[in-house]
Amino acid sequence: MKKSVFDFLIAIGVFLVAYFVAVLSGFNEHWVSWTSDYSSVGLNELPVALAFLSFALAWYAWRRLQDANASHQQLSKTVEQLSKQVEERKLAVEQAQVLSETKNEMLEYEYLRSKKLQQVRMMSDALAAASSLDELQEISVKYLKNLIPDHTVAVLFANKAFENWALAGAWGEHKDKIYPNVKLEECQVLQQGKPYIDSSNTQKMLCDNANLTTIKSVACYPISCHEMQFGVLHIRSERLTESLLSKEDEQRIIAVCNTIGLHFNNTQLRTELSMASNRDELTGLLNRRGLGNTLKREITTSGQQGYEVTVAMIDIDHFKSYNDSFGHQEGDKALKFVAETLAKNMRARDVVARYGGEEFILVLPNTSKIIAYKKLKMLIATVANDSEISPDCKRAITLSAGIATCPQDKNSEEALIKSADLALYAAKKRGRNCVMAYKVASSKVSAVKQPAADSIIPTKQVK
Repeated sequence: MKKSVFDFLIAIGVFLVAYFVAVLSGFNEHWVSWTSDYSSVGLNELPVALAFLSFALAWYAWRRLQDANASHQQLSKTVEQLSKQVEERKLAVEQAQVLSETKNEMLEYEYLRSKKLQQVRMMSDALAAASSLDELQEISVKYLKNLIPDHTVAVLFANKAFENWALAGAWGEHKDKIYPNVKLEECQVLQQGKPYIDSSNTQKMLCDNANLTTIKSVACYPISCHEMQFGVLHIRSERLTESLLSKEDEQRIIAVCNTIGLHFNNTQLRTELSMASNRDELTGLLNRRGLGNTLKREITTSGQQGYEVTVAMIDIDHFKSYNDSFGHQEGDKALKFVAETLAKNMRARDVVARYGGEEFILVLPNTSKIIAYKKLKMLIATVANDSEISPDCKRAITLSAGIATCPQDKNSEEALIKSADLALYAAKKRGRNCVMAYKVASSKVSAVKQPAADSIIPTKQVK
């Protein structure tokens, strides 16, 4: 455009200069005189033609100027459109980048969320397969550590009496500052059964366990079921935030704690039911069902390790007459007395069970027949002596016992129990208040070879 304007101005300038030169020099007059001889060819009209040419050139330059202006406007519009497109494209690229970053964040979030949900599912499966409270504690700590890896965390579980909640696991920067034991009166979560969250940074939190100089935020969640506080999940951080966990994470943790509590409750119920079905309600000893495969297991182990196992069948002498004389309530007291006396005189590995009625069975691992005989003599004497002075017994209680030993007598549990029962029958036939041993050689039951005075325990004078 600038060049077109410049050309137009030059054309006008040349015309004006030529005009003034022609005027000042009388160029037209001289030209007419010079070309008079050639008027026939029209040379005398040349200045007029040049004037028209100048005007034509000026008009041409003016048209070029207008075209240049139009082109300039068009170019300006094009440049403006291109600039707008560039800005729009730049904005689109920025938006695409933001969308890409957002998408990546969402993908990462979904991946972490999926991973946590997978951990929760795996935890539920593992808890469902657990068979004891100790195993439940171990599984809970393991998976909670995967679900809450970024804070200082402690998991505490109750003892059997729900008197103390002990640390089962801890991780994080301040794990060494977590209390190893908490009592009911020391924990608001245990008292109320509700989550406790504090990010006041006052160092005067209601949770004394959290009042450390570096702790600014605390969140505790109960592990409970049906108002039974099985445990506490304690989370702490140095960061002062409104919440240590996001809403979704908090809901997930609460659900996990409730799941753990449910499994603890179910396992405890199963344990109680198992004890109820395997224990004799009156004496607290194992019943015949509770005895289960104990004897079979001991026989197998004895064969592998090369030791003897002795079984003793014990019966309370004349117990029917005791019930008839003093009543069944007193008879129950006498049964409990005998059970307690037998139990407290056994080794940790020995098994005492109520076999039925007034019959008891002892399983004595790593015990020979002669040692079992001496032990049974002692037990019979102890029961007889203690029952004379016990307020739970109306008269002295005497016992009859039969013993059989594996592998010396029999190698199977049924045969061993039957042999001990035959020995018990022989003890009753012999006069009761004594110990008889099963003897394979003569296919009969006899007293263990001892001095005559020791073979049979004398019957005590009853009240």
